[in-house]
Amino acid sequence: MNTALIVAAGTGSRSELKESKVLFKLNQKPLFMFSVELFQSLGFEICLVVSKNDMSEIMDYVDSSVHIVIGGKTRSESVQRGLKEVKTPYVYIHDAARPLITEKAISQIEKALEVHDAVVLAERVVSALKYYDKNTLKTLDRNHHILTQTPQAFLTEKIRYAYIRNNESFDDDISLYQSFYPDQYIHVIINDEPNPKMTYPSDFINLKTQIEGVKNMRIGHSFDLHQLIEGRKLILGGIKIDHEKGLDGHSDADVLLHAISEAMLGALALGDLGTHFPDTDEKYKNISSMVLLQNVYQKIKQLGYEINNIDATIYAQTPKLNPFIQQMRENIASKLAMKIEDLSIKATTYERMDAIGNEKAMAAEAVVLLRKVLL
Repeated sequence: MNTALIVAAGTGSRSELKESKVLFKLNQKPLFMFSVELFQSLGFEICLVVSKNDMSEIMDYVDSSVHIVIGGKTRSESVQRGLKEVKTPYVYIHDAARPLITEKAISQIEKALEVHDAVVLAERVVSALKYYDKNTLKTLDRNHHILTQTPQAFLTEKIRYAYIRNNESFDDDISLYQSFYPDQYIHVIINDEPNPKMTYPSDFINLKTQIEGVKNMRIGHSFDLHQLIEGRKLILGGIKIDHEKGLDGHSDADVLLHAISEAMLGALALGDLGTHFPDTDEKYKNISSMVLLQNVYQKIKQLGYEINNIDATIYAQTPKLNPFIQQMRENIASKLAMKIEDLSIKATTYERMDAIGNEKAMAAEAVVLLRKVLL
């Protein structure tokens, strides 16, 4: 039997998550458990090195067979603490931030350890490789370079001895091993299967898409029409516009905001505006549609989406709306936390045709594109 020393003590500040990245959940399972469960299924003993701050939550997922070690201030210190607890002849040091490691890769390492004391998993360099230092730029032969991954596996006593007698900081375990055993052969296994390290927000979005099947982008569309009647204020895009008639409705009847709000709901299949704000409920009587818009925006945020862009059109014979378009864009963009250049609002007439052209109604149409973000 061998030991998987899984390092899960880092916070992952570059991920911009609100919690330690190893606790990021996919299908209700935290990131670190993907590695723990795979190694357990292959008969490994598990030594899990964790942050003291994450200890209580991590204990909710692991059983008594998992040996928990509190990590240090650096990755090297965390690995060294974990190595003190390893009892098996060989140890596989793996970063919990690589949840997609496969059984095939682990089996390849296991076979290599039958004849080698140190084995590193790596991937080929596929992009053009350059050396850059101030004003110097050189092209390197990518065929002679690799990107190392984890797990990296060793004869336990040799890697433990190297860690005990070294106080320097290294990028990975194989670098430390080489510094202490400069003449030792390192066996390299090229891994052609995905084994990315979760580091930046986009990494987690892509992983969530892959594991949960969550769509990165969602499109919504809506068309809304309201009658024009006397005795009502005309509100469009949150702006009061002087006109002899206003739009009829239970709320302030802002047809533009209604179209945008309903398109946002539609993008996530959340139903229509009337379902969430029924005209039979007196609390919505004459309510500002800006309030409704913000309410809908909170719903999409709670589901982990934000607005990529909006394209909207107002259909009205009169009055001329072009003088008000910029203010409408500013109003709406501020409420939806989006850049004004990502919000398009246009106005057109109905060429004196139908109810809109005869000034009996106004309408609006909106297309909204949402994108997935981290929760």
